[in-house]
Amino acid sequence: MTAPIQVLIIEDKQEEAIKIEGHLKEMKYETVIADNLKDAYGFFFARKPDLVIIDIFLNGEPDGILFAQKITENESAKKPFIFLTSSMDRTIFELAKLTDPYSYLLKPYNILELEYAIELALEKFAGEVGVFSSGENASLFIEESFFIKKNNTLIKVLATDIEYIEVEGKYSKIYTTEANFLVQQSLVQLLQKLPENHFLRVHRNYLVNVQKIKKLNLLDNQIILNNGKAILISRRYKESFIETFNILK
Repeated sequence: MTAPIQVLIIEDKQEEAIKIEGHLKEMKYETVIADNLKDAYGFFFARKPDLVIIDIFLNGEPDGILFAQKITENESAKKPFIFLTSSMDRTIFELAKLTDPYSYLLKPYNILELEYAIELALEKFAGEVGVFSSGENASLFIEESFFIKKNNTLIKVLATDIEYIEVEGKYSKIYTTEANFLVQQSLVQLLQKLPENHFLRVHRNYLVNVQKIKKLNLLDNQIILNNGKAILISRRYKESFIETFNILK
């Protein structure tokens, strides 16, 4: 199962806002638009978007900078944000830099520049560099979700929706109820990122979401998932899995 990437657009000019929204909808992202500071705060804290695109000037004032300062004050509320502006004023640029934006885009821009700015913002937020430049199946793990590159867009897969993961070398296949996704993530990388209280290793090549387990067939060393899929438990991981599973269930 996937969830659309949510983007908050803060832009006071309707024509510009509609243009940005159109580009984002082509990428299959969901959007909400705020044309003033009050609405921007309301949408941000109510909807908790994955990304924010901020015009620096709202109704003639650099309120976009104030918004960026506000959302970076609280570590738990932080989200990646991109400044979007037509201003060439050096003083404004320096003020904007103080908020440590995740990307910076000058008007006029094209859709490719917007795609790159979004990728750069998410990479910086995740503390990684050049991930999406590796092409198809590149992925980041942010706030318990995978952001996976497919064609010219990013797909969001919630960790809680994953049933199991099959690992093969530097690649892993993520299985959800509705689809599966190949990502450039090794087992070591996955174990570092996935929540320990949800995913357990049951085999050299398998991780299972304990919330998706229907029953255990210990005689045949099998886990039966809610969708009927049977996953083998290897002897190496059987004892520790049963012990941990009994604690978590």
